[in-house]
Amino acid sequence: MLRATKRTWSTGEEVTVQLLAINDSYEVVALDRRLLVGPNPVPGKFSGIPFPISLEPTLAREEQNMVVLNPWCFYGRERSWKLPAGRSTFYGYLLRRAVDKLLPYGPEDTETLALAGEPLVLRVR
Repeated sequence: MLRATKRTWSTGEEVTVQLLAINDSYEVVALDRRLLVGPNPVPGKFSGIPFPISLEPTLAREEQNMVVLNPWCFYGRERSWKLPAGRSTFYGYLLRRAVDKLLPYGPEDTETLALAGEPLVLRVR
């Protein structure tokens, strides 16, 4: 799930977006935090280098990369950017396994996509 406190932002203001993975089951779930990708902004009008893909760094011990989610709990991240005026679309998704090539809106190999959040469209005026 992608969310922001408002849909329209002012030029020069930092746009803040959250990506949340919610355990909406009655079972405990282990989540590999490295497989949660985003939030990733894609401005409608942008020139220059694209924004980097939002990921968590890999920790030394494998078990440190896992997050245990109890029923109805969530894990997520928040990112902020100064964006150009216009529309920007934000993407976030969860992978089945690690892949070599990630795009803002999803992995190149769609078979590795476990879930994708509904894209979030925001405006900067």
